[in-house]
Amino acid sequence: MTTAGTLVPVREFGPFDELSDQAHQHYIDGFAERAVAACRTYQPLARAAGDMSTLRFLLYTESISLMELGRHGDAVDAARTILSLSGPDDHVWRAKALAMVAEASTREGQQSRALGALAEADWAVSAVPSGSYGHISASMAVALALRSVTLFEHADERLCELLHVEDDWIRLLVVHELTELAATWAVSLALLGRTEDARVEFLTTLERSLHMQRLGWRTDSPAMVARGEIYEAFALLNLGEPELALGRALAAKDRFQHRRELLETQLYRLVTAHAATTDGDFARARELLRAAVADATANGREAWVGMGLEALAEVDVAEHGHTPATAIWRDMARSALARLWSEREGRFTALQDRDHIRRLTAETDRMGRVVLQDPLTGLGNRRLLVATLEASPRPMSVVFIDVDNFKSVNDQYSHAVGDEVLRRIAQVLRAQCRAEDVIVRYGGDEFIVLTAHDDRRARSVAERVHRAIRNHPWDELERGLTVTVSIGVGVPDASTENPLVAADIALITAKRAGRDQVAGLESDDDPADDAASVALRRD
Repeated sequence: MTTAGTLVPVREFGPFDELSDQAHQHYIDGFAERAVAACRTYQPLARAAGDMSTLRFLLYTESISLMELGRHGDAVDAARTILSLSGPDDHVWRAKALAMVAEASTREGQQSRALGALAEADWAVSAVPSGSYGHISASMAVALALRSVTLFEHADERLCELLHVEDDWIRLLVVHELTELAATWAVSLALLGRTEDARVEFLTTLERSLHMQRLGWRTDSPAMVARGEIYEAFALLNLGEPELALGRALAAKDRFQHRRELLETQLYRLVTAHAATTDGDFARARELLRAAVADATANGREAWVGMGLEALAEVDVAEHGHTPATAIWRDMARSALARLWSEREGRFTALQDRDHIRRLTAETDRMGRVVLQDPLTGLGNRRLLVATLEASPRPMSVVFIDVDNFKSVNDQYSHAVGDEVLRRIAQVLRAQCRAEDVIVRYGGDEFIVLTAHDDRRARSVAERVHRAIRNHPWDELERGLTVTVSIGVGVPDASTENPLVAADIALITAKRAGRDQVAGLESDDDPADDAASVALRRD
């Protein structure tokens, strides 16, 4: 590659890695919208060139940027695409994508889905060689997902393990996340009335903010230095030094972009709102705090929503004294956070249980893989299908998938291309199904998904699979290649005791109706339900 006439060596991550670095830098600098636009501009080029490494990085940067913009459903969609492009042994990207699903799901209030994704992400990280770039990157993603479910201790431990890296820029990113973690932890404790514990974390925030500034100077990152100063100002405010805090905040305010998605923007508002309250400018204080609450709400930062509401209560007290309205403000600030905090132990236990089950499953898979696995796609085979149906305590819904005109693919493009089509369909199925779903290659070009006895979920899986296969970039495999599927859905009901037969009949109906469609149940799509059915396939 060349830049302004200068040769730039191609890095190990992919020939177009420089493009992904540019997009990621927009995100680091706080320009999330600009990062999303860059990612979407560069993705077709990376895809056309077959540079899957850069493509996945662009999708990941798009996902984390969408998260910052509060577009959590879109962030999940980008993460799903990464999963569809990643094989079962691509542990780094699976971990990062699943961590994004976990964090976005948490901000959408989908705790169960978040924990399932987080458990799978954590498992994937354990398979990545320690000390590698991939391990560092995936570990950071999992740590941020842990932070999102308020498992602060575990997130802190994960991030601190990464401080040994020699690259100052990576260390700066790690310290930045550690600083945000300490500040969020401190605020949560303060809202819960644990004043002394909160003070310890505010001191940690102060220490880390100074470390962040030193690394910012060392890496020639003035904006990151300024953002570190904002964290310093916020910590000083809560440690009883409001005048010093205001001075630090005002000194830093013009050296970074006050984007609404940046937590530092909210911290600046909190510091200056406190000063406005002290000066008796209550209207200005409320203006700043309402903006902070609105942005924190949009980004799903519940602790910071609570902090803003608490500060608004303090403005009321300063202007009018203690009133019934003050208590209402404070109850609003603390109630949601208190509920989340009370569930922390349950979330940790759930993760441990999932990890235990995952380890047992992995051992069983290792012992029975030859017997129960299809060698071409890595999915289950008919034996697994039969074993699952026999072992299930209740009937399961069936999604029956058949590739349209698959013989013509083999005849026109070769059997090697046909085999690759089947492998890619298997990847799509993994990405579009839940962790608890069972996916098998039934035979030839036929696949089956067994899911819980729930007609809406079965239909949702079928619709997602249908869309994903239709929209997959088949042309990158062979010019002019298109692939569609016909899908039949069968659920246990009074009319049939065998949902597999019902799904087979529905599949025939779909093919007779012209192929490339779903049959078997009337469509009852609910966008929220579709978003809640994100894929997490245990491999």
